[in-house]
Amino acid sequence: MNFSEGCSWIDSRQEDLLSNLMQLSEINSGTGNLSGINKVSQFFNTYFSDTADTFSTINSNPREHVDISGELVREEFGNILTFQKRVEAPLQVLLVGHMDTVFPESHSFQSPSRIDEQTLLGPGVADMKGGILVMMTALQAFESSNHSSQLGWQVMLNADEETGSHGSMECLVQAAKNADAGLIYEPALSDGTMSRARKGSGNYTVVAKGQAAHAGREFAKGRNAISALCNLAMNLEQLTDLKNGITLNIAKVSGGTALNVVPENAVLQFNVRCESSEQQQGLEESLAAIIEKASLEHATELKLTGGFSRPPKIISRTNQLLMDWLSEGGKQLEIDVRFKDTGGCCDGNNLAAAGLPNIDTLGVCGGRIHTADEFMLINSLAERAKLSLNLLHKISEQGEQLKKLNEQESTSTRLISEKS
Repeated sequence: MNFSEGCSWIDSRQEDLLSNLMQLSEINSGTGNLSGINKVSQFFNTYFSDTADTFSTINSNPREHVDISGELVREEFGNILTFQKRVEAPLQVLLVGHMDTVFPESHSFQSPSRIDEQTLLGPGVADMKGGILVMMTALQAFESSNHSSQLGWQVMLNADEETGSHGSMECLVQAAKNADAGLIYEPALSDGTMSRARKGSGNYTVVAKGQAAHAGREFAKGRNAISALCNLAMNLEQLTDLKNGITLNIAKVSGGTALNVVPENAVLQFNVRCESSEQQQGLEESLAAIIEKASLEHATELKLTGGFSRPPKIISRTNQLLMDWLSEGGKQLEIDVRFKDTGGCCDGNNLAAAGLPNIDTLGVCGGRIHTADEFMLINSLAERAKLSLNLLHKISEQGEQLKKLNEQESTSTRLISEKS
């Protein structure tokens, strides 16, 4: 079938898409619920495996990190689900989604509900089970339409995006190296606005070790770990520069025992965001210097762990070409396509850092994500699938232009790096 017939087929799928989305929303798949992640994975495997040439599951890497109590903990994640078609084609697209949500099994928000004709409320309906259905529907229509065999694709669904994609990032970056464009199905805003450039994000933990002492009899012999971290926090906050897009958020503090004991141990956790790789490097240097100085001033051992798990996403010329193609498709479909920069992060940050130009809000239109009021607009299921179908056709027909521009930018970046 041609493109117009593909759009009509997508429209005919609207009610089935809604039914499937409500079924998926009923399955709790908080990042730590490995059983729930497995059920969602099985659903998508059954739903989509016939469209692909091959499909497989990949074990996520475990992660070790320091928690708010100062202990080193090991975290396990659900498996990664991947589908591939025409792996030998000269043009390759990587389509990415995540099966996990932010809602654990203990959360009160567990079921979807239709609050009016156009709005569905439910866990994961926007972020991003609805987006994955949009992705798969667009690919099903593409495979049934008149398209070039020059385009192959890989779908990768991870299970830990909501906590930073630590277990799946190695696979994502490797897949990015074999692709020419990335399509990521995070939700657009409720008015359809999509993300352009994204800030980078770093999560850090500082563990303080002072000296315990009786708060009444030997107070002067103590070194208060909480006081050291409080002073450190005030100095760290000075790194915030709203004018230049830099923020440092003191997020958690823990420590101390009895009220009559000078605290020996304490833990501080904070988040940093910035707009460029130069700012990221400057922040990393400043953090090290501030913590070293604080440790000396308070005679307290301060150990910093963590880092930037999401580098800033900068819009390249290749990335702009992808967005231009999407805007052109929007005009053809009478869909208003708009982009704006955001402080949020997603897998698009890391794929861009790996050299893969991508659009990362191709999913449904929705809002209030990460809250018990998460919603999506029902008609955006078919609408956004048609927008992705159009983009797949443009990449298939004009992908050599994208490929050449990407190669030029890669060469330019390498030469700059060699000179520096």
